[in-house]
Amino acid sequence: MATLGVLYIILENFFDDDHDIVHFWSLRNSTIGHLIAQSQFASRRPYLPRITGFAEDIIIPQFNSCDFKYHFRLSREMFEEILVHIGHRLASDHCGGLVETEPTKQLLIFACYMANTESMGEVSLCFNVGLATVHRIIGRTCRIIIECLANVIRWPSSAEQQVIATRFQLNYMFPHTVGVLDGTHIRLSSCPGGDPDYINRKSFPSMQLQVVCDDTLLLTNIYTGWPGSTHDARVLRNSELFTRAEAGSCIDPDKLIIGDSAYPLKPWLVTPFRDNGRLNLQQRRFNRVLSSGRQVVERCIGHLKGRFRRSREIPVHKPEDIVSIIVSGCILHNLCIIHKDDVENFIEEDGNGHPNNYPNLFRNDVNGINRRLQIMAGLP
Repeated sequence: MATLGVLYIILENFFDDDHDIVHFWSLRNSTIGHLIAQSQFASRRPYLPRITGFAEDIIIPQFNSCDFKYHFRLSREMFEEILVHIGHRLASDHCGGLVETEPTKQLLIFACYMANTESMGEVSLCFNVGLATVHRIIGRTCRIIIECLANVIRWPSSAEQQVIATRFQLNYMFPHTVGVLDGTHIRLSSCPGGDPDYINRKSFPSMQLQVVCDDTLLLTNIYTGWPGSTHDARVLRNSELFTRAEAGSCIDPDKLIIGDSAYPLKPWLVTPFRDNGRLNLQQRRFNRVLSSGRQVVERCIGHLKGRFRRSREIPVHKPEDIVSIIVSGCILHNLCIIHKDDVENFIEEDGNGHPNNYPNLFRNDVNGINRRLQIMAGLP
């Protein structure tokens, strides 16, 4: 470009009048602008190389059943079952890109994202689709799964509550129990909107997920969306579960759920005695029996986060999108439990534990206190 400028200066000396000079400089500026545009275009990569045929014919079609389950955390049979339920919805709209993405490939992209911790950019390279297309596919698939399959998370009927309570009594010696309540933190890559309320007591951003599960690890109620600094008991008090349980419309009068000491005692919610170092033998035995029953919810959360590893950390910034990913992960969890899709091999310890670990901040219900005493007196 410098050599071209010197050439223009030399040529300028050969023009006779001002009109020729003006015309010359106009031509010169136009030429330089064209060269700059060409230079910028040449320095820009015309396309981003991606893996072609990964989903269509080269890699995934050659996976055996173990390979498929290892990479997507679902059996082929479970994957096909989900596709049967939502494939028509995935096919109904074009998700972007120059070429329409087939429903099977859309579900593979979604399953890959939920099963692993790779970024959307890495998923886009593997599946030979644009980053924006991956983003749209994941968001849309989450919404479709919630709309079509949310009923796999439902509260048990009275007859089902009796069956669950019988199993709890036989397996854990704790009576009348139809579920176990707990909260877990879904780690976020950053605070949505920069809101510091998402920072929990372990100093990382998270969103609260409250769950109730039965003895088979099946989720019967979930509630999410509250920032990580929120107390577990406050999350409970703002949930539909609390409202319905207080009204007596979901937990049968002779039944209950159990939780840890972060929650208040209620006639329908029994928690352990807080260990202040002065518990008697009967109280310690009660705590041991209750703790034995509570381990099912820890295994449930361990399966959710161990199988669908996106639940370990979500690198999304909009709260509503984070909630959609969490809820769709819970639905996938339940589908695996219902279909007995190799559950035990995916259970891992929840590394986040209980970041807040607050004591209960609400007053215990008198009827809840009395019910705990009655249960303690009746333990064998």
